[in-house]
Amino acid sequence: MKKNKIFSLLAAASLLITVPSCTNLDESIYDQLPAETFGSTATEINALVGTCYNTLKRVFPSDGLTMSEAAGSVMIYPTRKGGDWWDGGQYMQMFMHTYTNMTSCNIGAWNAAMESIGTCNANLNTVLGSDMADKDEKAAEIRGIRAYWYYYLIDKWGNIPLVTDYNDKELPANSSRSEAYNWLVSEVNSLISALPAADGNYGKFTKASAHALLAKLYLNSEAWGLGDKYSQAADEAQQVINTTGLELLSDWSDNFSWNNSGNKESILCAQYSSTDTRNTNSLHFRTLGYVENQAIGANFGAWNGFCAQPDYVKLFMADPSKASDPSYTYYDDPANDPRIASFRLGQQYSKATGEVLMTGHSLPMNHYAEVFPLNGTERDGTLWREVQQQDGGRVGKWEYDASLSSAMNNDFAIFRLADFYLVRAEALLRSGGSVSEATSLVNAVRSRAWGDASHNYATVTLDDIQLERRLELAWEGVSREDDIRFGCYTTDKWEMFRAGVSTDVDDYGMPKTITANAFPWNRPTDKYLELFPIPFTAWQTNPNLKQNDGYPAFN
Repeated sequence: MKKNKIFSLLAAASLLITVPSCTNLDESIYDQLPAETFGSTATEINALVGTCYNTLKRVFPSDGLTMSEAAGSVMIYPTRKGGDWWDGGQYMQMFMHTYTNMTSCNIGAWNAAMESIGTCNANLNTVLGSDMADKDEKAAEIRGIRAYWYYYLIDKWGNIPLVTDYNDKELPANSSRSEAYNWLVSEVNSLISALPAADGNYGKFTKASAHALLAKLYLNSEAWGLGDKYSQAADEAQQVINTTGLELLSDWSDNFSWNNSGNKESILCAQYSSTDTRNTNSLHFRTLGYVENQAIGANFGAWNGFCAQPDYVKLFMADPSKASDPSYTYYDDPANDPRIASFRLGQQYSKATGEVLMTGHSLPMNHYAEVFPLNGTERDGTLWREVQQQDGGRVGKWEYDASLSSAMNNDFAIFRLADFYLVRAEALLRSGGSVSEATSLVNAVRSRAWGDASHNYATVTLDDIQLERRLELAWEGVSREDDIRFGCYTTDKWEMFRAGVSTDVDDYGMPKTITANAFPWNRPTDKYLELFPIPFTAWQTNPNLKQNDGYPAFN
């Protein structure tokens, strides 16, 4: 389905219906038209399906992305000098693993999933009641989108309410993670025959999307305490790889271009437009510096938000010591992994005048990879401290166009083919399968990035696959899940967080005095933290919910 066609359907649907979340089951599902008269034409049915696809625009760059990448090893939302991005400490809590049932982004991500499932349930009810000839395929697509959102919930919260019947108005109790997982695996398998093929159906939930979702469920099964299913993960990933109409793009960066709609590496995506006014791709606002629009030649004012955990960026660097060198040009070093373009690094210059851009504190807007927490700026009695406005590599993976204003045009691939090359490789190694095939799969991804086979592996290990996933999939929402599976969720990628850093800086904004390991600290190792707490607001709406183990019970 073409992007403009989907957007026209979504616009129509947004005028016609308002859909509830599945923790508030008594709201009306209609706004201007009575429910009993809506959904009787192909246009109306397509509009209903379109609103379900529209929920996927809440995946990126949203609260859920923050939870994956900041609680994982990719992202920091640092509090900037002057107090910006403190936001009640929610981003500190994600990085330090001190999140609670009142952490704001935890609440936001839960609500996004629950409201999206409510949309799917309401619209599925109408589609199934129609007499459209293709209603089985349309219903399967809606169930596929709902299945993705249940995967999102099971991954983050584990023990979740299962609501699949819109007409069931009882407030649900939690299903165990095992019960929800088993239901979801069965549900996805039951959809495959009715779903459309991937070829020619960009943006739809297809057979390939279902196999990709199953591969993810099986790959994470053991880490979730649900048993070893690596052989099944390898099989499902092979189904994805064999799909007609999907292919690794020859140029890695084409996946992330301004006009990336329709690319054949995307299996399931959130489709965006620069004309969006709701659930927009707001990545530029969240990550770029306050005046960085001038470096792009665009007309917007960014918010100077999140950046990369410094030691994650160093994985891409041949000489990690250069992360603190303000004169270093990251992209000119041929020894660096080319995918270092995932980060926006180095001095920023005005596109119009060539002048050095400056921060509000009269320091160069120079995004060196390191991030320096400043002594004397501690927050909430913790080690969390403010950092300079320019610190840290920003997101550079998706292209910023000079026409950019309020919304980005780039689609976001929720599932991307390169990921499933690596999923199969990992699953093969974990299940005692072919090491040779696993090596070939990893090298296909790696040689695409480097442009030749000069950096290929002779034989891959699980450590190599973990590294390749980090190099290939930065910012794509897999960090926390991967870190849990590889047993390193308690290990952050910000060693400088433990340093003593003076507020006395040189002309580049670099601290003049740094005392390494001045403040010994590590993330807590409690196993229960691998699941997030169910939000207090969810319990207020539905008192049948029980809190996850390890967190204070609701009362």
